[in-house]
Amino acid sequence: MDGADADIARQEDETVRLVATALKSATVVVDPDLPKEMQDALARSGGKLVPYQGPVPAVPTPTSRIHGCAVLAWLFLGLAILSGAVGNLAFAFVMLTVAAASFPLALANRPSGEEIAAAQVPVTQHRRYVVPSTDIDAEHWELWERAVDARNRIAGASVVSAGQIDSVQVAEVLPERLWDIAERLARLAEVRARHREILGDVTPDDPDVAPIVSRQRQAQELVLSDVLRRVGDLENFADLVDAADKAARKESIVRELHALDDTHADLLAGIGDTAADAELAHRLADDATAVIEQAGQAIKQANDAALSLALPNGGDSDDA
Repeated sequence: MDGADADIARQEDETVRLVATALKSATVVVDPDLPKEMQDALARSGGKLVPYQGPVPAVPTPTSRIHGCAVLAWLFLGLAILSGAVGNLAFAFVMLTVAAASFPLALANRPSGEEIAAAQVPVTQHRRYVVPSTDIDAEHWELWERAVDARNRIAGASVVSAGQIDSVQVAEVLPERLWDIAERLARLAEVRARHREILGDVTPDDPDVAPIVSRQRQAQELVLSDVLRRVGDLENFADLVDAADKAARKESIVRELHALDDTHADLLAGIGDTAADAELAHRLADDATAVIEQAGQAIKQANDAALSLALPNGGDSDDA
């Protein structure tokens, strides 16, 4: 294997490993189109993440190590000046020496561009990630859990990790599909919260506001129906992968059992060669072939479904 092939193999191994990692319902979902370094920075941001809805704070200036060192340097310099002014030249010299050493230390501790970008990424990439526990309405939480469960069933399947189903294709599809669902639920929660805020103490069925509220709620229901369809597609694919996984396990069992046919043939040889013996051996072989073909068909169906879930031209034509 040459260098290029080795790099591709490592990328595929990493892709499969990431897919096989089970997600929790509260795990932050990041737009897969973001560069990996930004995704990693968001994963490390923890409590600094900004809610999907609501005002976006100003881009923060990261607290850096240089600040403390610079304060000490100026403090020592001030002491040196004061000591010199009162005639304590020895102490002034010591303070001046310490101050001179502190300035290079302060410069050496300046934050790098990468550190500054990582500290700012929760704000600069706002709405490119969703925090399910705060950004998805409680009444839609069960729907979100269904999506995560389907994703985990697919990612954890043996036929995916073994490469019998195109694991690289799955690794590309799953983050996109999960992001689609999470983003739509977050946007839906945002407009619903804005509705409540605007209405205040006015009831939605008030004659003066009811027509526009009704129209906007119909739009919300259409979005929710689209999310339900997407979750259903993911669950259908998970069902096919489950079936392929089960069929593959049966195939493995049948192959191992089939390997014992010779041993059983030796056992039968000790009691004579009869028509019944020959029929039994033939039937065992037929049973094994049928199960193997069934497993192959199930795996093919799951692979076809994986291709149908792929996003053509980077997105669905029916995006809400």
